[in-house]
Amino acid sequence: MEPKALKFDNIARALHWISAVIILWAMLSGMAVSLLPNVEVTVELSREFPKKDIKRLITDFNVSLTILYIPIFLWRVAHALRVKKPPYFAPLSNTQIKVAHIAHICMYILIAVLLSSGLLMMNRPYAVFGLWNMAPIITDITWLDFFEQVHKYSSYALLFFITIHLSALLKHQHSGNKIMQRML
Repeated sequence: MEPKALKFDNIARALHWISAVIILWAMLSGMAVSLLPNVEVTVELSREFPKKDIKRLITDFNVSLTILYIPIFLWRVAHALRVKKPPYFAPLSNTQIKVAHIAHICMYILIAVLLSSGLLMMNRPYAVFGLWNMAPIITDITWLDFFEQVHKYSSYALLFFITIHLSALLKHQHSGNKIMQRML
């Protein structure tokens, strides 16, 4: 009989999967939007809503979603710092454990940089899902450009770390180390 994997607690697992969905959506759709030409391609949402540029529609949605994600991310960080992680089911070397720990810290830092730079690069007012309006924090074009570049390159870096994270997960799963069960 195969021993049962030790799992993260319910809160950690829920925050992980909420984060994964929001971050992957925002990153992939944001990168896809950046590849679209600067030509207005509009969609009509309904008769009540006028036509809206698809790039602006996705961008506005992503800004609203990630602004609402900030407190969830802060909760996730606080929870990760407060609650002890379960031990690994299969024996991993100290090097593997340290590399995984460093990679997770890098991902947390990159997510914080992305969320912060995303707020700081906003160059116009935003209505966050129509709940409240948010004015730009910075208006100086030089700083707006700087934070846009920080946002862009930290997105690429996070995508790199997510790719490594998923590759390591698949490698361990394939080799019989059921590491994914810790988050299910």
